[in-house]
Amino acid sequence: MTLTDRERFLRTLTFQSVDRIPLMDMGVWDETLDRWHHEGLPKWVTSLRHLEDYLQLDRSFNVNWLAVADDIYPPCETKILSETANEIVLTDGQGVTLRQQKWHRTIPQFLRFPVETEADYEALRPRLDGSDAGRYAADFDEDLHWRRERGEIVGVHFPAFFGALRSLMGVENLCVAYHQQPRLIERMIADRVQLAKALYARVLATGALDFVQIWEDMAYKTAALVSPAIVRRFMLPAYEELVAFFRAHGVPLIMVDSDGHVDELLPLWLAAGIDGCHPCEVAADSDPLALRRLAPRCALMGGIDKRAVASGRAGVDAELARLEPVIAAGGFIPMIDHFVPPDIAYDTYRYYVERRRERLSAGS
Repeated sequence: MTLTDRERFLRTLTFQSVDRIPLMDMGVWDETLDRWHHEGLPKWVTSLRHLEDYLQLDRSFNVNWLAVADDIYPPCETKILSETANEIVLTDGQGVTLRQQKWHRTIPQFLRFPVETEADYEALRPRLDGSDAGRYAADFDEDLHWRRERGEIVGVHFPAFFGALRSLMGVENLCVAYHQQPRLIERMIADRVQLAKALYARVLATGALDFVQIWEDMAYKTAALVSPAIVRRFMLPAYEELVAFFRAHGVPLIMVDSDGHVDELLPLWLAAGIDGCHPCEVAADSDPLALRRLAPRCALMGGIDKRAVASGRAGVDAELARLEPVIAAGGFIPMIDHFVPPDIAYDTYRYYVERRRERLSAGS
């Protein structure tokens, strides 16, 4: 059998037989492409899409989301507050005040987030209305038509009950607010559920939505950023309501995107009806082998240790051999456990692509 990209992706992650397992990665850092241009990669390859074309990879689910605005809309006015020769302080379209370097690619210094008090949130609520028609791109219907014609994965990326709130409050402020401002947190989460229901009504009415990625990023190297008790109290009912909503409209695959150590979180996500998670960061001990022992039927993507690949060809071979039991069991798309970093040489990446192609073309 020969499957479309959409069919292959969905069948793999729902433990069904496929002609081959998808061959993709989440993304690649700009700095990585910069390095590879000095190591033989053609200069015209300036994006993941170009790299996929050049190396004959499948289209990554992670760069092909439907054009739907899922955050503050309309955006806040961008205001430059101060500027020097080397840096700029501004308030961006999401209402975040930050300091950033002009000439270097660094994480900005966040100075203030838009929500600190209930009054802040009340002032922002009109921009969190999911029913605003402007949230959909003008060519949305035509774009969706051609995605379906091409057999592509039709997916949406939804920042949810930790991810969206941390964008509004900042990580530290949010983690404290669960304890000091529980009423505000409950209100924000309830509103987030309603935003999703209003926002996605249009695409769900087409019956075309295949995949929902719930973006949270709620863990770091050794543990979750919030306790399972916090998740159970504040988020689990909202996850359950959101999943029930999507399932009622025929969405077959729902996964959480969270970096870090997710072992304590995965059982809660699965209890809510979510299918699985990614990118399974090995450095944070969220190894696919361990997660499968915890939950044998969870869908997984990622799990190839970027450090092992960076070490060279022997590391590539060892990783693919190590993950063989999970690959053979199904429900798993092996890929580098986040964006491809610049410490991986171009020659090594090409070797990784071809060795992985050989294994995944065997099907499951």
